[in-house]
Amino acid sequence: MNIALVILIVACFLCLWKFIEGPNAMDRFLSILLLTLIAMGFLGIYSIKTHSEFLIDLTIDAIILVFVGTLAVSKFFQGKELDE
Repeated sequence: MNIALVILIVACFLCLWKFIEGPNAMDRFLSILLLTLIAMGFLGIYSIKTHSEFLIDLTIDAIILVFVGTLAVSKFFQGKELDE
C-alpha cells in the first residue's frame, strides 16, 4: 500500500508540473483531469485501508462525475454543442 501511495504522490507532482508548464489549455485540462483521477486513487487506497464501503461508493460516484465532465469539456474544445 505504501508503495502505491508513493507512486501516486510522484504522479501528482508530475501532473502539477505539466499544469504549470503546459503550453495550451488542453494540456492543462488533461493534467487537472489526471489529478482528479489520482485523488480518486488516494481515496480508493484509503478506503481499502480503513475497510470503508462508503468511501468506495464515493470514489465510484466521483469517477462517474469526472467522466461526464470530461465528455462535456472535450465537446467544448471541439467547438460543438452538448447535444451534437
